[in-house]
This record gives sequence, C-alpha cells and structure tokens, in this order.
Amino acid sequence: MNLLILSKCSIDAVSLLQLHQTDKHTPLYKPIFILSGVLFLIVIINLAIYWLYDNALPIIPYISALVLLLWPGKSLQRRERVRFTRMLKRVFSINIFAPVFFSDIILADMLTSFSNVLGDLFIASCVMLVGHDSSYFMDNTHNLYYRDYMIPLLIRQVTSLPYLIRLKQCIAEYIESKEKRHIFNALKYTSSIPVVVFSAVQRKAAIYVAESGTVPQHWYLKEDTIFRFWILFVFINSMYSFWWDISMDWNLLSITFDTPQIDESVHHKTVQLPPKKHTTPIVHFRRQLYFSQPIWYIIAIFFDFLLRITWSLKLSSHIYIRKLDGSIFLMELLEVFRRWIWVIFRMESEWVKKVYNSLPSGSFDNLRMGLLDRKPSSSSGLLSPIEEEDP
Repeated sequence: MNLLILSKCSIDAVSLLQLHQTDKHTPLYKPIFILSGVLFLIVIINLAIYWLYDNALPIIPYISALVLLLWPGKSLQRRERVRFTRMLKRVFSINIFAPVFFSDIILADMLTSFSNVLGDLFIASCVMLVGHDSSYFMDNTHNLYYRDYMIPLLIRQVTSLPYLIRLKQCIAEYIESKEKRHIFNALKYTSSIPVVVFSAVQRKAAIYVAESGTVPQHWYLKEDTIFRFWILFVFINSMYSFWWDISMDWNLLSITFDTPQIDESVHHKTVQLPPKKHTTPIVHFRRQLYFSQPIWYIIAIFFDFLLRITWSLKLSSHIYIRKLDGSIFLMELLEVFRRWIWVIFRMESEWVKKVYNSLPSGSFDNLRMGLLDRKPSSSSGLLSPIEEEDP
C-alpha cells in the first residue's frame, strides 16, 4: 500500500530504495500486491484450520511463508522474492563494515515493529518441538525452569533482535560517514533494550510476589522500584523515538536558539551586540512539504506520538492485556498502521531532500541537506541502484 500511495504521489520509490526496475511499464507495487495476496490467503487458510482444530500447529503459517519465499520456481514473482531474500541476508549480516543501503534501513525499521511477532514465533516453535501448548512454557507452576529462566531469557533475546540489527546498522553508518547523528540514532535503539529487560524482570517479580509475598533479597530492588525503573525507561524510549521520528526521520522539526543581534552603524561597520543571558529555543517547521496539505503532517505527528506510547507498552511482556482476546492483535495492528504512516513520511522526507539537493545552492531554506542517508552519485540527486544479479 505504501508503494501504491507513493507511486500515485509521483514519488520515485524505486530510485530511493536503490532498486533495479526491469520493466518500467509495470509499477513496483503490482508484483508486491500479488505476493501479499498469496501470503494473505495462506494466513487465512491456516487461521481457519487452527480455529477448527485446536491441535493444529500454529507455526504452519510461518513455514508456509518461508516455503513461498524460497520457492525455486520462476513463478510467483521470483525477482521480488530473490531481491527480498538478499535484503534479509544484508540485514542479518554481522559485518559492520558492509555498506548499509536505504532499503535495508527501511526493512530493519519495519522489523522493529514485528519484534513481538518474533517472540510469538519463538513460542510457536517451542510448541511444535516439545508438543505442549504455550501454557506449558509460560504459566505452568510445575515447570519452573522453562517459566522462570529459559523462556524469559530467550524471548528477551529474540524480541531485542530487530533493535540490535538497527544498532548494528547505525554503527556501520557511523564507521562509513563519521557523522555523529548515527551515534544518537544508535542510542535510540539501545534505549528500547532496558524496556524489554525490566519488563521481563517485573513479570518474574510478580511471580515471586504471588508465590512468596516478596522478591528475593539478592535482587536489591523492590517490586515498586522495578516498576519505577520500567516507567522511566518506557518514557525515555517513547519520547526519544517520537522526537527522532519527527525531527530526524521525517525532518519536519528543528530547534535553533537566539543568535546575537547584528546592527549596522552609519559607518557601515558591523557591530555585534552582547549576547542575551537566556537564549530562547525556536522550533522551525520544514517549509518544503511535498504533500500540499500541511494538515496531513500534523495528523501524522499526532498518531505517531499516540501510537509510540502504545507500542512501548506492548514491548512489556508483564502487562497482562495479552490475556484479553484480541487485545494483542489490536495493538500489533495499530503498530502496523503507525509504521505504515512512518514509511510514507520517511520516504517523503528523503524524496524532498533529493529533489532540493539537485537545485542550485540557496534554492532551499531550513532544509538540513547534510542529513542525506546516502550521498547522491549524480547531479540528479538520486542514488545508484544496488548491484543485482539476475535471479
């Protein structure tokens, strides 16, 4: 859907993502729609089977999607499937000296929205391998090894994996460009890890309190202290991520401070007045908006703020809204909607920077051209496509 909207808005997503388009008469979104339709059909069929037969394996949809992705035949949009597989290889590579492409950044950011889906996939894999339902691992009081140690530890690692991938990409970008903003971006993804960790600790603390009335003394932290730490890290992660979205990813807002006033005397000499003791921060809204109605940007900022807070709570496994039927699905659906909005305005921001970068110097105002994710290789302001072999 993102590709369709960007295409209708005349934003060249193919060039931004550095992809080769062999058939210029076929938009990129058409083969993606075909693959999405097939995957949706697989999910619906497996969901119906799971509802009819409770003992059906919940991991079957994941296996079916993997089989579709790795299908060796030339049918079912092989070029797009191979391209996506190569992107996954680059994203999951541990080589911090490899180049990071803009399409890889978009994919890795999308994976962070599916962090809890990866945790669910891990539980589904355990169900398939052991042959018990999920309560055997999560709620069984006679299975303390799995419930208190093995499963919480592994779920934390699996859930944190997308954020570690983005952290690796930020480090790789800093090594390549030496720009400090990549370090601050890395801190944003690092700030999500304490949320996951303290959430798991609080869940375990709740189990101890329910069974013995208190947490172990060697923890050195009481249950209410753990909760306060969790609230603190949720707030830091939510606000940091929200500000980064609108200020850096979307490039909509920037803050400057009062500069010393400049006055010109009758002798045409520049006189610098003493600086003020208290400088006032000034918030600037980007003037170069590709979409004609500014209200869309305001709505996007509002939804991003609201859903950022919601998703930070979703990272917390100790919140038992997951026991309410449909609540976990609703929150993941809202996060998909937020990510859908984020991708549109992330691409819009990059497209505006590319367009204005091709104009003569001084043709743009208050647009941070130094924040290009990749330097253009030509005067057109566009990036060179990723080298691809024929599938």
